[in-house]
Amino acid sequence: MGTRQRKEDRAVSRQAEERYLEQTLDVVKDNLTNYGHEVSRMQDDIDEMLAHYHDNDTEVLTILNNTVTMHEHMKRALIRNEKALTKPYFGRIIFHDEALDKEESIYIGRGGIAKDTTHWMVVDWRAPVANAYYENGLGKCSYEAPGGKQIRIDLELKRTYEIESGKLLDYFDSEVIANDDLLTKYLAKNKQAVLSEIVATIQKEQNEIIRKSPYHNIIVQGVAGSGKTTVAMHRISYILYNYEERFKPDDFYIVGSNRILLNYITGVLPDLDVYGIRQMTMEQLFVRLLYEDWDDKKYRIKTTDAGRRYGKGGKREADTGGKREVIDNGRRDESVKGSSIWFRDLEAYCRELEWNAISRQSVYLNPKQFVEGIRDGKAGVFDESGGADPDMADLICLMNREAVERYIRENPMVSVQSKINMLNTRLRGKVKEEFLKRSIRYTEAERKAILKAYRGHYGGKTWKQSIFELYQDFLRRQTAKGYDVNVPDEAFDVYDLAALAYLYKRVKETEVISEAHHIVIDEAQDFGMMAYLVLKFCIYRCTYTIMGDVSQNIHFGYGLNDWEELKILMLADSMDSFGILKKSYRNTVEISDFATNILHHGKFSVYPVEPIIRHGSPVTVRRLADRQTMIREAADICIKWKNSGSRLETIAVVCRDREEAAAAAGELSAYVEVMESDPEKMQFGSGIMVLPVEYTKGLEFDAVLILDPTREKYPVDDGHAKLLYVAATRALHELCVIHTGNLTGLIADPMPDKHVAREAGELREPGITRGKPDIGNHADSRHRMRELSSTAGADSDRRRKKVSIVRNQVTDERAAEKKADAGTRAAAGREHGGMSYTLQSVNTSALNRKPEKTKQESTIQFGDMPLTEKLRPAGHGKIDLAVKWVVKQQDGLYLHSRYGVLRLSPIGSAIVRVTFAKGGQILDGINDRIAVHSVDKRWMYKESGSTVDLMTDELLVQVDKGTGAIRYMTRDKKLLLAEQSRECRQLESAADGRFRTWLYLDWPKKETVYGMGAGDAAGLNLRKTARYISHIGSNEKEDFELPFILSDQGYGIVLAADSPVLSCDIPAYGTYLYAESERQMDFYFITGKRQNTIMNAYAYLCGKL
Repeated sequence: MGTRQRKEDRAVSRQAEERYLEQTLDVVKDNLTNYGHEVSRMQDDIDEMLAHYHDNDTEVLTILNNTVTMHEHMKRALIRNEKALTKPYFGRIIFHDEALDKEESIYIGRGGIAKDTTHWMVVDWRAPVANAYYENGLGKCSYEAPGGKQIRIDLELKRTYEIESGKLLDYFDSEVIANDDLLTKYLAKNKQAVLSEIVATIQKEQNEIIRKSPYHNIIVQGVAGSGKTTVAMHRISYILYNYEERFKPDDFYIVGSNRILLNYITGVLPDLDVYGIRQMTMEQLFVRLLYEDWDDKKYRIKTTDAGRRYGKGGKREADTGGKREVIDNGRRDESVKGSSIWFRDLEAYCRELEWNAISRQSVYLNPKQFVEGIRDGKAGVFDESGGADPDMADLICLMNREAVERYIRENPMVSVQSKINMLNTRLRGKVKEEFLKRSIRYTEAERKAILKAYRGHYGGKTWKQSIFELYQDFLRRQTAKGYDVNVPDEAFDVYDLAALAYLYKRVKETEVISEAHHIVIDEAQDFGMMAYLVLKFCIYRCTYTIMGDVSQNIHFGYGLNDWEELKILMLADSMDSFGILKKSYRNTVEISDFATNILHHGKFSVYPVEPIIRHGSPVTVRRLADRQTMIREAADICIKWKNSGSRLETIAVVCRDREEAAAAAGELSAYVEVMESDPEKMQFGSGIMVLPVEYTKGLEFDAVLILDPTREKYPVDDGHAKLLYVAATRALHELCVIHTGNLTGLIADPMPDKHVAREAGELREPGITRGKPDIGNHADSRHRMRELSSTAGADSDRRRKKVSIVRNQVTDERAAEKKADAGTRAAAGREHGGMSYTLQSVNTSALNRKPEKTKQESTIQFGDMPLTEKLRPAGHGKIDLAVKWVVKQQDGLYLHSRYGVLRLSPIGSAIVRVTFAKGGQILDGINDRIAVHSVDKRWMYKESGSTVDLMTDELLVQVDKGTGAIRYMTRDKKLLLAEQSRECRQLESAADGRFRTWLYLDWPKKETVYGMGAGDAAGLNLRKTARYISHIGSNEKEDFELPFILSDQGYGIVLAADSPVLSCDIPAYGTYLYAESERQMDFYFITGKRQNTIMNAYAYLCGKL
C-alpha cells in the first residue's frame, strides 16, 4: 500500500511534468539575470584594476587573478544556463533510498541547475547519483557515492524526455536508458542535432567506460559508429567533475590522428563544460618531448608512407591483357619502424651507447700524486709517485666497478647524461668523505687539487652530440643489418619523431619535466607499438584512455591489427581494463551491411558489429562515362542532398589521397560551394567537405559520397579493405559510390567463400502448423520414425552435403547501370531491395568427419542402462555462466560469459539451434546429419536488466543474465522447458581435445519425456531412469539417427552428437542430457502443439521430407 501511495503522490502525470518544466525554466531565467549582472560587474572590476595596476603592486595582482578566475567560472555558468533554456534536463529517476527510508525524485541534465545553495532543480549527468539512470534497470540496485560507498536503492521509475525550445513534446518510461525507439528517433536527426542529444543517449556499455577510475589504464575496442570519440570526451568531462582535486584541465592530453578530428573535438568539449584541454597529433606530442632540440625552422613533420596511394610496398593493380596483376613500384617498406622489434633494436643501441659512454673502471685515489710542496722554487701540489706502478695497499678506492655497472643496469629509466651527472656527484662525495676521514692528511691545496682532478671524471654536464646525429647513426646500423629504410635529414614522420623522443629521454635528458597525468588517445589503431612503447617510456607517471578499432587500421603495416601487444604493455595492473563497444549507432542497416561486406574481403578476423536497427535509403553505386561527367554527377548529388531539408547538413566527398582530394575540390567548386580543402586548416561543420579517406577518421557526416574507388586505387587486400570500410562507415544517413573505371573488387567482387555461410540468405521452412499435442500413446511416433528412417538411404548423399547460399553476380554492366538509374542499385551488380540467390552444394565431410568409434561405443545400444560411474557428473570449480555481453550476428545471438559462449540461432519460427562452447570461440561447422544450414532472418531480441529475450513468431527464448540459464516459452509466455538455474551447462575435457557435455534440465514431476527409437526400436519413457538415447551401436550403417527426445509439453530436442548420449533423471545424480565426446554442446529445440508438428520439424531438420 505504501509503494502504491508513493506512486500516486510523486507527480508523474503529464500535467505535473509540464509544471515542473515551467518551474525549472523560471529558475533558469532568474539565474541568467543574476549571472549576467555578476559577469558585467566582474568585468568592470577587472577593467578598473587593469587601469590602475602597477607591476610592483602584488596585492592588486592577487585580487586581479582571483577575479579573472571567478569571472571565467561565472561566464561558463551563464553559458550553461543559456543552453538550459531550450532543454534544461533529459531524464528523471524516482527511487527509494533504503538507508534513509526516503523516496527521491531527481531530474538529470547536461549541467546542474540550482534554485539556491541547497535546492537543486536538476542534477548534473556526471554526479554519482545519475549513474543509476544510465546503469541500472528498475528494481533493487545501487550506485557508488564519493568515497566508494554503495548506496542501496529501489529504482521505481526511469523516464526520458523530449524537450525542444522549452516545450515538453513527449516522454518515455523505459527499463534501460534510451530504448531503441527513442534512440532511433535521435539518430535519425542530422549530425549537429545528434551532438546536442549525446548526453541523453549514453548507453550502459558507454557509461561503464566513461565512469572508469582515471587512476588506471583502459583500452577500448569500439566498432565504427560505437561512439568512441564521444565516450572519450565525456570521460574527460566526468573525470574533471568528480576528481577535481587530482585532475585539472592542463593535466590532460588528447592525442588524435589528424587536425580535423582535433578541431572537431575542440568545438564539442565546451558543450560538455570542458575548457583548457591540450590537444595534439601524435607527431606534435613527440615534438613536444624533444623540447629545445626541435627547431621549427630547420626541421619539419611529414606523414608516414602508409598514406601513399598504393599502400604497402607501393603495389598497385594493373590491367595487362585482360588479366589483373599486381605491379610493385619498388618503394621502400618502412613499416618495420612502427613495430616493437624496432623499439627493441633502439633500446639495444642505447644500452650499447651507454655502456661505452660511461667509464666503468674502478676509480682510485693515490695520495702520492697530490703532495703539496716546493719544486724548482715554486710552491704547489705535485705528483710524488715517480710514475711507478702504485702498491694497491697505498690506493684508496673511491668508486667500485661492480657498483658502477650495477647502477647503470638497475636504472634503465635514467638517461645516460643523468647517470653521468649522478656518478660525478657521487665521486665528488666520495672524495669529500675521504677528506673527512683523514682531515689531517690533506692540506687545503691538496684538497683543491684532488677535487679538480676528479671533476667531470665521467663526462661533462650536458650531452654534446646531437640526438639527430645519434638517430642517423642508428638508422645506418639498421641498414647494415639489412633493413631498407630511409635516413631522414630534415623531414621526420611519427616513428622518426618517436625514436628521437626516446633518444632525448634515454640519452640527453637532465631535468624531468612533468607532462600529462592522463592521456586520451583516439583512433589508437593507427599507431604502431613503437609509438606506444616510446610514449610509455617518456611519460610514465600518467594513466591512459586508449580508444580504437583494429578493423579501421588504415595505416597498413604500421598500425595495430590486434590489441594483444598493447594489452601486455598498458594493462599490467589488475585494475586496468579492456572494454568493448559492439553496438554501432551511426549507420543505417543498409550502410552497415554494405560496409561489412567490404570488410569481409580481408583475411583478418573482425570484431562483430551490432547495428541499431534503423533503416534508410539503399546504398547506390553508379558508373559514369568519364571524369567530367562523374564530377558533374557528384556535384548534382551534393546539391540534391543539401536541398533535401535540414537533415543532411554535413556532407563529405571522400577521395583516396590528398592529391586527389585537392583536385576534386577544385573541380567541384565550379558547380557547388566547397569548404576549405586543406586538411590541416579545415574545420568540421555544415557544408560540403572534400577529404582524403585518412582524414575522415573519427568523424561522421550526414551524407557521404565515395569518389571513384577503382581497382587501382583500392586493390583487394587487407589494408585497402579497412581503408574503404572507413570511408563507407562515415555516413549517418546517405551513402553513394560513383566511379568511371573498373570498380574495386572490394565492392564488385563476390564475398570470399569463408564468409558465404554467415551472409547466407533464407531457406524457407516447410509449412509447420500447430495443433493440439497428443503424445499419450507414442506408437504413432515409432511408426513415423520408421517412415523417416526408411528414406535415409535415398537421401544420404544429399544429407552429407552442406546447403549454403551465395548471391548471384550480375556481369552485364549495362543492366547494372540501368538499375542504378532507377535508384535501386546498391553495389556493382548487386541489388539491395531484392537480392537474387542460387543454391550451391559444398562438401563438408572433412570438416564434420565423425570420430572413430571405440570398442565400448560400438557395443552401446539404444535404451541400454549406463554404468554407475557414467552417471556421476564430473567435479569442477565454479562455473560462471552470468552473461557479460551480448552480440547479435547474422548467424544468431551470441551471449558471452566467463565460462564460455552461448549462441542461439533461429532455424525457423519453431526451431532454435543452441550451441555452447567453453572458452571464447564457437566452432564452425554443422553435423552432417543436419540438412538445414540457413538461419531465419525473422527474429529479434531484447535485453533488459535481468534477461535477454530472443523472439521468433512462435518462440520466446529467455536467458537469465545472472545465471545464464535458458527458459523456452511460447510467444504468449507459456513455459515449455527450463534449464536448471543453479547450474545449467558443464563441459569437461575428454580425449582428443573434445569435451564431455552435461545439459542440466528442470523437468516438472507431471511431464513425460520420451527417447525416440529408430527403425523398429520402441521409444523409451525417460523419467525416473537413466538410458542411452543414441543410436551408434544399434545401427551399423553410416547414417545412424541423431538422438531425439519428445515431451508431452509440446517440444522436442535433437542432439547434434556423434558420440554416445544418455539421459539421466535419477534424484541421486540429477536430471541432465550427457554426451561422451563432442567439440561443443550443440542441439536443436523444436516446439509444436501437436506431435506430428514436431515430427515434421524433425524430418525437415534432418532432410527427410
